[in-house]
Amino acid sequence: MNFAKINRVLISGVSLLAILYVFMTQLGNLNPFVSSWDQVDFTLALDRYDLRAMQPHFPGYPYFILGGLLTDKFVQNPGQALVAFNVLVYASSILPVYLLASKVVSKENAFLVAGIIYTASYPLIIVNQPMSEGAALAAFWWYFWSIAAAETKPSGKWMLLPLFLFSVLLGIRLSYIPMGIGLIYLFYKKWREQELTLPGMIKLTAIAGLFQLIWVGGLILTEGSVANFLELAFGFTGGHFQEWGGTSASNELSIFARLKAFVFTNILWWGIFSRTTVLMVLYIVIGSIILWPSRNSGIFKEGNVQLSLLLLLAYGGWALFAQNIDKPRHILPVALLIVFFCLLVFFKKRAEKFTRYLALAVIIAQAIVSSSYVQEQAELSPAVYQLANYLEEQPDEFVLYTWEETRVLQFLGMPYPHKRIYTYKIFLHDQGLYEGKTIYLTNSVIDGFRSQGINPGGKLEEVKTFSSNEIFDPVYHEIVLYKWTP
Repeated sequence: MNFAKINRVLISGVSLLAILYVFMTQLGNLNPFVSSWDQVDFTLALDRYDLRAMQPHFPGYPYFILGGLLTDKFVQNPGQALVAFNVLVYASSILPVYLLASKVVSKENAFLVAGIIYTASYPLIIVNQPMSEGAALAAFWWYFWSIAAAETKPSGKWMLLPLFLFSVLLGIRLSYIPMGIGLIYLFYKKWREQELTLPGMIKLTAIAGLFQLIWVGGLILTEGSVANFLELAFGFTGGHFQEWGGTSASNELSIFARLKAFVFTNILWWGIFSRTTVLMVLYIVIGSIILWPSRNSGIFKEGNVQLSLLLLLAYGGWALFAQNIDKPRHILPVALLIVFFCLLVFFKKRAEKFTRYLALAVIIAQAIVSSSYVQEQAELSPAVYQLANYLEEQPDEFVLYTWEETRVLQFLGMPYPHKRIYTYKIFLHDQGLYEGKTIYLTNSVIDGFRSQGINPGGKLEEVKTFSSNEIFDPVYHEIVLYKWTP
């Protein structure tokens, strides 16, 4: 065995060990906490599926809930069952990433690409939460691969696979709908090569609709009628895009401030660097090598590269304008597609041994960071749990006014009164009903009052601050409890 082969075996072996270490750490540290409004929605759905009770919220995520029900038979904890399903299906995404990369770079380098994508730290944090993002990312990579596979094969049964997987993807997470541009890309390629006629495209489009109808039809049945389903759908989407969804229509940020937060904070610092200096330095080195002048790689002529850029642009625009800018998890597909594309360019332009060692360093660093985050997330109580436990120990009678925290308090079954309050005027009336009791408010309520032009600063006494890691919950990682002293 020559030195070059030993070198390849060593790099692949260490990469495989790092991947297995991350996977086993995930399985051994299933996140037991249900600490946000959305997480409660998903978890309650395993006990009783009811969209009107937001168990879960619209559009229902039926395939994700079905996966959670299957793993719940073994885990027997609803929140952890959803996490376990995420972990298992996300691990499967290594294969399609490898297959996609191997069409552009060598098999050894393709394995390194798959290893870097899988061990990426921020995505793994979200995978280990009872949310649909983890399963959706896995479904996306399989869908991406199915388009690439169908493109290279004669039109026929292979065309049905991306249509079906797109249905699975939307049945897990509807916000991936911009990825449908991949089907348009596939149809265009087949039409240009004269493998697909206009009637054939109409037929396949109808089949795609039937695949979507599998899960949409199930939701209609749960609501009793099409009219009830549409009422629920329009009510939720209207609120998401116009009121509380944090989209460009409902957020006060300017387009430049939104773009800055989107690119530099959400995609780079959170999504790719995982708020870790070591990973930032490693990725900057890779980026510098990519930008360094070298031989023409011809990378943009590769079909998989063109498709990845098309999917990146389609979902990137959607995430920028139609998703909540305050929640970096919405940019996960964008961050991973950027990494995927950059790694292909990295290996295509530079074939030296140094590039493989640098990729191995990224995998090892990400494995260490990811495992640390996964363990911390499973062991340390979120701020809202700390708040719940602290108030449960208070001897005096009181009432707590919250923003979204009350959803978690309800889930935890806290025995004391707690209310979600919307406006200062309603609060003033309601707190008067609790004469003789202590009135508590959280900082999110105070922020809501201030957004309404009310500054109740002189009537507040800070009681205690509860903190957890911001990367696990960027919105409620710090909760300040105040006492109302009129």
